[in-house]
Amino acid sequence: MFAVLSAILPIFLVAGIGYFLRRKFVLDSKTLSTLNIYFLMPVLVFSSLSGERITWDVYGRYLAATVLMLAVMWGVLAFAARLHGIRGDMHGAFMMTMFMNLGNFGLPVSKFAFGDTGLALAVIVMVSGMFFQNSLAIFFAHQNSKGLGRAFLEIFRYPLLYAFILAVVAQQLEWRPPDVIDRAIDISAGAAIPIQLLILGMCIAETQLQTSSRVFSATGIRLVGGPIAGALIVWLLGMEGLAAQVFVLQMSGPVAVGMAVYGVQFDVKPGYLASVVTWTFLLSLFSVSVVLFALLRLY
Repeated sequence: MFAVLSAILPIFLVAGIGYFLRRKFVLDSKTLSTLNIYFLMPVLVFSSLSGERITWDVYGRYLAATVLMLAVMWGVLAFAARLHGIRGDMHGAFMMTMFMNLGNFGLPVSKFAFGDTGLALAVIVMVSGMFFQNSLAIFFAHQNSKGLGRAFLEIFRYPLLYAFILAVVAQQLEWRPPDVIDRAIDISAGAAIPIQLLILGMCIAETQLQTSSRVFSATGIRLVGGPIAGALIVWLLGMEGLAAQVFVLQMSGPVAVGMAVYGVQFDVKPGYLASVVTWTFLLSLFSVSVVLFALLRLY
């Protein structure tokens, strides 16, 4: 149990600091997010992957597992939306809650639970999910096919994809940059996770919580349905050991903070999405602790 708490509690501690700082001071989370997207995250991706020996089989299985996961969650949420009679903009917002927090939450908990190799695997899951998360979320926000095509093109504007490709090439060639650059990368990569958690806490501080049945329905599907679906998928694909543990753990996290950002940007139930993001994060202290305890015992 100590191993579980030592992996989960630091995330809430740092996010809590971000929360209280934002409540006390006028802080610009947008500036930190820009710094994170365009510099710190790409550096972390390169640093985590370039030095680890990961086979192509792992990449392929993670990509297949991500596609299956999204298909399952899509079906579950669509069924729940029909039961609730959800239509219009609310239907799009409800479907957007399928996307889990693979970065702000998934990376640090994977690192604390499984070390640097676990972090490298979590990065692969994050990059695999990035394509679908950024595109399908915008598709749901717009509720038309044109949004999907534009969203796929938007992915290529961000350096995260190119950092991933460069890291895979460096890994396969067993190449490392010169010491001066390598040390700068290591220093910068170390700042990525705490900045992500501070951003998460700041976003929660800016949220007015809702307590509707639709909020808690999406929350339950994400926190309970996510790890169950993830466990079934790794069994179906024959994934074992650390690779399976990291994938299930990543699938167990709260709703991605980016969904709340899209809600504001596209005016799609921003209060609802921000509330689901916040509730899933707060309750993940308990749900993810249970999942991690089970993973450490079963694998």
